[in-house]
Amino acid sequence: MSNTENDATRLRRKIKTAVIFIIIGLLLNGISAIPLQAELKILLSNPDALPPFLRDWWTYVNNGINDTGKNYPFMRYGFDWLAFAHLMIAIAFIGPLKDPVKNEWVVQWGIITSALSIVMALCWERLREIPFWWSFIDAFIAVVALIILLLCNGWIKQLKKIETA
Repeated sequence: MSNTENDATRLRRKIKTAVIFIIIGLLLNGISAIPLQAELKILLSNPDALPPFLRDWWTYVNNGINDTGKNYPFMRYGFDWLAFAHLMIAIAFIGPLKDPVKNEWVVQWGIITSALSIVMALCWERLREIPFWWSFIDAFIAVVALIILLLCNGWIKQLKKIETA
């Protein structure tokens, strides 16, 4: 195998690993939206083991979800759609998994959406009275995705040069 073929194989492996990481992250994020009440019940099962800021926030969220579910159960349907949206976004990344050069636009779209997620977490969540530390976690997840996708985009550009040479 020539150096060019080795380089292309190495780049394809890096791209595939990055895209699989993004897909798994999207799936885990989406799946976690559906059983939120059960997750909170588990997290709050031993409240004394939690730092006060987590215990207080998760208790507040749990009360809000329980009250809303009891009085307006249809509102939880939004969590189902949130999970569905994450699933659909993850499916879009199958394109770059199969042919990264042909589907580089998906990675570029992911870069844009990751950057916008940072803005949303740090700005929009303020209007919803989300604690800053929680917004920071949301923004951090988006920054990690952004870095991975920027690296992936660079590798796709390198791969494209190799394949057109």
